[in-house]
Amino acid sequence: MSRSAVVMILASTAHGAVDLNNEAALQTTATTPQGRHELAVAELKRIAGPELDKMSGVSDTRWFAQDLLASKERMADLMLSGPLENPAKSLRILAAIWKMDPKGVADRREQTTAAAVALMFAKDKWPEDRALDRYKYYRDSRVAGKLHPQFDTFDTWEKRFVVSGGQNGGWSDNGAAWGDDSLVWLRDNVKLTAKEYTGACWQAPYKLNNLFGDSIHGANYYAPFKNEIHAERVRDVGGVCGSLSHYGANAARANGLPATTMGEPGHCAYTVRVARGDWEPAYSLSWQRGLHISLWGTTWTQLVLQEKIFDDKASYDRCMAHVWQARALKSKNPVLAELAYQAALETQPINYPVWCESVEFLRDVRKPDAQAWEIIGKSVGAALAAYPEAAWDVLSRIDEAAFKALPADRRMAFFLKYHEQIAKQEGPAMWEYEKALDDQAKALGGDPKQELVFFEKVLAIQSASKSWFAPTIAWGQKRFAADGGSTNAFFAALGRVFSSAASGANQDGLKSALGPAILAAEAAGNVDAFQSLGRAGRSFSKSAPLKAEPFPGDLLSSGGILKISSTCQWDHPENHWGILEEDGGSFHTDKQVRPNVVARLGKLGDLSGIVILGSDYGQNGSRQMPLKISVSEDGSTWHEVFRTTEQQGPWRIPLSGKATRVQYVKAERDDDRTEFFHLAGIRVYGRRLQ
Repeated sequence: MSRSAVVMILASTAHGAVDLNNEAALQTTATTPQGRHELAVAELKRIAGPELDKMSGVSDTRWFAQDLLASKERMADLMLSGPLENPAKSLRILAAIWKMDPKGVADRREQTTAAAVALMFAKDKWPEDRALDRYKYYRDSRVAGKLHPQFDTFDTWEKRFVVSGGQNGGWSDNGAAWGDDSLVWLRDNVKLTAKEYTGACWQAPYKLNNLFGDSIHGANYYAPFKNEIHAERVRDVGGVCGSLSHYGANAARANGLPATTMGEPGHCAYTVRVARGDWEPAYSLSWQRGLHISLWGTTWTQLVLQEKIFDDKASYDRCMAHVWQARALKSKNPVLAELAYQAALETQPINYPVWCESVEFLRDVRKPDAQAWEIIGKSVGAALAAYPEAAWDVLSRIDEAAFKALPADRRMAFFLKYHEQIAKQEGPAMWEYEKALDDQAKALGGDPKQELVFFEKVLAIQSASKSWFAPTIAWGQKRFAADGGSTNAFFAALGRVFSSAASGANQDGLKSALGPAILAAEAAGNVDAFQSLGRAGRSFSKSAPLKAEPFPGDLLSSGGILKISSTCQWDHPENHWGILEEDGGSFHTDKQVRPNVVARLGKLGDLSGIVILGSDYGQNGSRQMPLKISVSEDGSTWHEVFRTTEQQGPWRIPLSGKATRVQYVKAERDDDRTEFFHLAGIRVYGRRLQ
């Protein structure tokens, strides 16, 4: 990225001439390995000077402090492996490991393990006295050849996700914790390929109540089995999503692979890093994931982004060298500190944590003027456009300060520029985009008329987006369509953007707006947008709900999403939502071989049965024949449960005890004809498993 594309604001914020020799020195020092090492040492002394002085004054730690500061590799392990949250605690843990195992830590592989343990166990409330045992577990397991082969290829930052097993019960010895004894058991009893650890959770049965009827939410669920190792009893006794996900994640970590559990709405899931750069969700029911272990942030975007940042080690190392310069200069020379932050971001423009740190420095110390804030905003968007969630997180830290400096008539443009920059980016994951729109509307003052103007302008920009178009409409529908005073204006805005200026709030104009939006939501797998848009499309359905005898249990398909193999001129996407509900609906594929529709259920379930409703049992009913129905837990591996050539429906498929863990249902025509395919309902019943 060119110098002009990053944070070039000196003309508006500097209070005097900058010594170019000093600026040149910033670049020179950070360029060489020796210079970066000296900066790392200076930074560690700045943030942990008293602890280093204390260690240097004691005979049995003096050698550790001296060796650490002298070694480029060991300093890099500590200083270039993600955030150093509690430097003094990390140093104490690392010194204890080196004192306990001087021979072992002579091996480079054990050095990185020791640093990873010291960094993770320095976290708040993590037990410092358990760190040595965790180090010994991975040292001994590696020496014995019991860890996955990937383990020896990991850098320190990667091992941080390995050595962090535990939680879900704390660090106590009360039997509810995932202690080192559970790691040993999982290491020796759950041997899988890297990818297979994403299914390890299913080795344990999903059970809300144990054999004696005690609930998992009470104190007695595991009490009769208190003498068993926790991992073993979870496998034998069972649990719900929290226990199962911790079993799967800890099984991976026990065998030397990075993993973490993560919170989802009303659910606990986990993820395993099956290969470098490839984190795969496991037992995941939503894109709304909050990571329980992370280097920075808790979102999926941040997990993906950290891989990109660390993958470019040369840029990351130099970037952080400039950050250390900036931190040292903040109070002494803010102008030069600003240049150091600028150099850091020129070196690695996607370094999201450095963006956060640098803009907060500019906000709190440099206090840019209006023009400078506009340049900063554009720079953030340009650098992080491929990661819209991260870009907005940075901008949200400065929008209040920017708006204080910006004239009222230039504030909306500050946000619209961001939308222009992300419109053509799909992003690595869905995120709380609608909340971002809420925050932006609030920042603009909360005036309903202005919000509608903002909505229409954002909608026009995002009409070119595969990812953010549907959520923009969904946000507008929630914010304006329910308000009688804004409904017509909302519909009119949709019509102007997606149809013609004359369509206004007429039905055809709205349908033409909703159709592409619903298809975009389906393509993106955005359940929230599909549901919101689908409910808006109900007003176009003139027919009475289709009646069919249900199966016992909940309507598990309700709240889900469809993905149809194709669409055509006879398909009306505004009717797709009803397919999964008691309302009934319709879809219509184009002519193709083996057309299909995949329904992702609103709830993972143990099925009691499926009801399939045809849109035509007469002349065109043959288009669906032979009709094949399959079920799947993950959307990849399918199990056929029904096949018929009888075109007279509805088709009722009893499945009690035959489909005990289902998230997806597929309906397809099972032959090689090129023909249309259409149905009116896929209603799935059973017991929720979440």
